Amino acid sequence: MRLRAGILMCLAFAACGGPLPGTATTEDTLDAGPTRPSGCGGDVDCPTGMLCEACADGFASCVPGCRTDAQCGTNRLCMHDIQCLSCPCPSGWCDLDPCRDVDGDGWAAALTGTCPGKQVGDCDDSVTTVHPGGVERCANGRDDDCDGRRDALDDECQDSCPGSYFCATSINCADQHQCDRGCCAPCAVPVDPSCPADQCLLPGGLDVQGCRAPAVCGPCLNCSTSPAPVCGKNFATYTNACFATAAGTTVLHDGDCARGEGAECFGPGDCYFEQVCRQVNGTLRCARLGTCTVDADCAGVTQVSTCDAGLADWVCRAERCAARCP
Repeated sequence: MRLRAGILMCLAFAACGGPLPGTATTEDTLDAGPTRPSGCGGDVDCPTGMLCEACADGFASCVPGCRTDAQCGTNRLCMHDIQCLSCPCPSGWCDLDPCRDVDGDGWAAALTGTCPGKQVGDCDDSVTTVHPGGVERCANGRDDDCDGRRDALDDECQDSCPGSYFCATSINCADQHQCDRGCCAPCAVPVDPSCPADQCLLPGGLDVQGCRAPAVCGPCLNCSTSPAPVCGKNFATYTNACFATAAGTTVLHDGDCARGEGAECFGPGDCYFEQVCRQVNGTLRCARLGTCTVDADCAGVTQVSTCDAGLADWVCRAERCAARCP
């Protein structure tokens, strides 16, 4: 058992190879004669995650531990500041890296101390939008700014929304409205750029709040005007795939972007029916079911019996969920 202060000991000493009541101690054994054969000759004789360590009497046995960080898993380090109250004692012990940053937001999980290249104090290392100084989203059940208060208990949140609706994300608001600190508010009117004579103004899609982003300047390609609507990866609807290419985006799926697609989300319940909350362009956004980044995004796709051996598995191929026979 490892104590919080880095001390290893056994509550039942006999279970760790120590003496039973009334039997000889280690010192008695040393005086009594030759030592017994060791249980291991080196680390190679021990299972993964264990080391071969010897006691004062020369007897070596396998114990859980590590010698280098490479012997520990992801986001774990081999800690060597260990004190032991029994023998054998490992050289090190794998423990969580206090400077880990699982969500990659630049904030380490350590609540105090220093972490080179990172800031400390992330109270939820699984969500990129949660860290000190974050924006408190007043209805998502999280302490987004890590000040110890969440939602309505945070001073940043409003207790009511006069003339508006309370919301958790923009999906709770009407079209062209965003969720601003727990209240639905109209989206700001974007300012479109002035394009050079040799470029055309093309849709800019939606921002993370689901509001229309400014249009972009792009090459005036000789695209057919025949309608074959597609939804771009920026969540703008284009006349056809050629216009999406001209805007500098890729096609997410055929057909118009549905209401709510492109809005920021934190889980499946934040999106409309037939949509999934997944990583798109580096942020969690609502997207049509059947589009994907990883195989897990295809979990909700209805399975069909298209295989001789039974139902097909769904895998992600080029942003689309595809059936694969077992």
